[in-house]
Amino acid sequence: MTSAPRPAPFRMPDRLFAQLASGGGSPEAVAFLERGERARRLLLLRTLLDRLADLPTPLTPVAQAWATFKEAAERAPEAVDRLLLAPTTGGWIAHMLRRVHGTATGPPLWAEAGRLNVLAITASLHAGTERTLTVPLTDGGLHLPGLGTLRVPDESPGPSVARAATRAGELTFSGPPRHDGTRTLVTCRPTTTPARSLRPDGPRAEGPRPDGPRPEGLPPERTRPHGPRRSPPEPGVLGVRSRPEPGASPRWGAPEPDPSSRRETPEAGASPRWGAPEPDPSPRRDTLEADASPRRDAPDADASPRRSTPDAEASSLRGTPGTDITSRRGTPAEDASPRQGVPESQVVDGGREAERNGPSPGPRHPVPPVPPAVEAAPWLPLRTLTHTTPAGPVAIPLDDLDPYRDLDDPVPPARLDADEAAEWQRIFDSAVALLAATGTAPGPGRLDPARIRAVVPYGRTALDPPAPPTVGVSASSGDSFGAMLISRPGSALALAETLVHEFQHSKLAALLHLFPLLDDDREERYYAPWRADPRHLTGLLHGAYAFTGVAGFWRDRLAQPEHAETAAYHFALRRLQSRLVVRTLLTSGRLTAPGQRLVSGLARTLDGWLREPVAPAALARARTAAALHRTQWRLRNVAAADGPDGALRFRPDRAFWPDTRTHAFATRPAAPLAPDEHLAAGDPAAALDGYTEALARDPADPHARSGWIVARAALDPGPATRRTLARPELLQPQPSR
Repeated sequence: MTSAPRPAPFRMPDRLFAQLASGGGSPEAVAFLERGERARRLLLLRTLLDRLADLPTPLTPVAQAWATFKEAAERAPEAVDRLLLAPTTGGWIAHMLRRVHGTATGPPLWAEAGRLNVLAITASLHAGTERTLTVPLTDGGLHLPGLGTLRVPDESPGPSVARAATRAGELTFSGPPRHDGTRTLVTCRPTTTPARSLRPDGPRAEGPRPDGPRPEGLPPERTRPHGPRRSPPEPGVLGVRSRPEPGASPRWGAPEPDPSSRRETPEAGASPRWGAPEPDPSPRRDTLEADASPRRDAPDADASPRRSTPDAEASSLRGTPGTDITSRRGTPAEDASPRQGVPESQVVDGGREAERNGPSPGPRHPVPPVPPAVEAAPWLPLRTLTHTTPAGPVAIPLDDLDPYRDLDDPVPPARLDADEAAEWQRIFDSAVALLAATGTAPGPGRLDPARIRAVVPYGRTALDPPAPPTVGVSASSGDSFGAMLISRPGSALALAETLVHEFQHSKLAALLHLFPLLDDDREERYYAPWRADPRHLTGLLHGAYAFTGVAGFWRDRLAQPEHAETAAYHFALRRLQSRLVVRTLLTSGRLTAPGQRLVSGLARTLDGWLREPVAPAALARARTAAALHRTQWRLRNVAAADGPDGALRFRPDRAFWPDTRTHAFATRPAAPLAPDEHLAAGDPAAALDGYTEALARDPADPHARSGWIVARAALDPGPATRRTLARPELLQPQPSR
C-alpha cells in the first residue's frame, strides 16, 4: 500500500508577521497573503466540486471543464492564477458553498455551478488553447470574468445554455436555438477598455491599450469576420450573425460551421467525477493541481454572507507565526507578484443600482429592448482604472458587470455612463497621486494601488446628482481579496483614504484565513467608535486594524499644507479610537497567541503615535468628537440597568443612527450657529445653551443629550462629570446648567 505524497508546507516568517502586526506590510508580506489566498481558493474549489459531483446538468461535465482549466494553467500559469485569484471567483465559490449547504438561494443550481465552465473558457482564451464547452447564459448574457459580457440578441430572460469555442484567443459563441430554428453566432476577441475612454466615437486618452487574451504568434489585428460589416464594430467583436440549425432553411447566408463539431478530448488522467482532479506528476511550479489540503472536506461551508469578516470554518489553513501552514503547493513566491499592465481577471462584489438603456438596434439584427442595467451592444467590455508605475502600466477592473462582484448574492449589471466612468478615472488618478506622495517605504496607511484587484462602483451610475465629498458606503469581503465596493466621492482625498481602509480589511481577512487570531463567540456587545451598533470581537478586530491604517494615512498628510488641518484632526481622532478598541481586545481574554502578537503590535504602533504632537485645536476637536460618539452610542444602545451578571443590557428599541459629527468636527467653523458648531469652535458654554433649548423641546433626544453631557463636562471637568461621561445612560437630564 502506498501513501499519498506529503504536502509541502509553507511558512510565514516572523518578520513578515511583525510587519503586518504593525498595521502595515511590505510587498513581500502582502505577496505571502496572496499565496495563502490562492491555497485557500483551491481548497474551497475542490470541496465545492466534490459537493457538486452528482448534480444533474445540461452543461459540459465539470471534469471536462476542469481539464480545460488545467490545460490553460499549464500554458499560461500567471494569467490563470489571476483568474483564480479574481475577487469574483472567491465570491462565486463562497456563494456556491452557501447554496449547497442550504443557506443561500438563487437560480437553478446547475446554472450557477456552470460558472466553472465560464472560468474554463476564459482561461482557455488567455492561454490560446482550442476548446469547446457548453456554458450557462443569464438573460441572454455570458459574462467572462475580467473581460466583459457578451450579449445574445433576442434571448429570453432566465438561464439558458449556449456553446462557446476558443481558438488562438478568439471566442466563437453559438447561442441557444430560437423559435425559427436559427442560432445567433458571435465571433469576438474579448477585450477590456480603459475607463478614461470617454465615448466610442471620441479620441482615446493616453493609457494602456484595451487588453484581452493575446496568445503568442497571433497579431492583435488579425480577425476573421463573418461577412462584410455595415458599421464599425463594438470593441472586441469580429462578427455577429444568425445561422440555421441543421436541416433548417438558410437565413442570411450559408450556416457557419458548428463549433461543437470539434472533438472535445478530456485531458488524460482527468477524473470522471466533478471536481476530483487527479494529481499531476509534472514538476511545474504551482500548477493548479496543487489544489488540495490534507482535508478534502475541510472548508465546512456553513458560510454566511459577511463584510470583511472571514469564515473561520471555511479554512483549514491554520498555524502560528513561524510555524508550518500546510497546503499542497509547488514553489511559492512569484504567484502573487503585482499585476503589471494587464487588466486583471480580478473582479468584485458590488453595485446594485440599474442604469438606463444603451442605444442600438443593428441594421440586420433587430435587438429588442434590454433590461435597464445593460447596453445592447453584443460585446460590453469591462472598464479598467489605469495608472502608471515604475514597472509599467497597471489596469484595475472598475467592475459594474460581473454577477459575483457583490458581497452577498449575485446581482445584475449596473453599467456606468461613460462620463461617470471617466470621472472615476479622474478621481482615481488624483487618489493615486496622493498615495504616491508619501514614497514607497511600507508602513501603516500606505498602499501600492497595483495591489487592488477590483473597484466596484456602488449606488450611482451617472454624474448627476453630484457626488458628496465623502464616501457614503464602502465595504469588502473576506472571500474577495483585494476588492472594494465604494460609492464614488467627489474628493480624491476621501477615495484615497477609503482605498487604504478597505485594503486593510483584505489583509486582516487573509491573516484570519491563516491563523486563528481569537476565540469569538460572535456576541455583539462591544463598543466600536465608528459604528452605530454593538459589535462582536471579529468586527472589533477588523475595525481596529482598518482604522490603524487610516490613522497612518492621515499621519502621512500632516506635512502637506493643503491637508494639514484636516489631517491633524483625523489622525488624532483615529489613533485615539483605535487604541481604545485595542485595549478592549487585549483585555477580552479571547485572543490566541498569534492574536495577542497581532494586537500587541497594533498597540505599539498606536502608543508611539499618541506621543506625537498634534495641533492643539485639532486635538481638542478630536477628543470632543470621540466623547460625543461614545456618549450618544451608549444613550442609544445601552439600557440604564445592568444585567444580573453585571453585563451590559441593550435597549430593545435600539436602531441605526447617523453619525453626523465625526466629519463635521474636522475643521473649525468660522461662524458657528448650531450647538455642535459652537462645540467644534471651542465654545462649550454657547453649545450648552443650545443643547438645553433642544432638550426643552424633546428631553429624550439622544443627539442633544449627548451634546449637553459633553459640553457640561468641558465646562466642569470634575469627578461627577467624568462619571456621567462613563455611564451617560444613568443620567436623568436636567435641561439647565
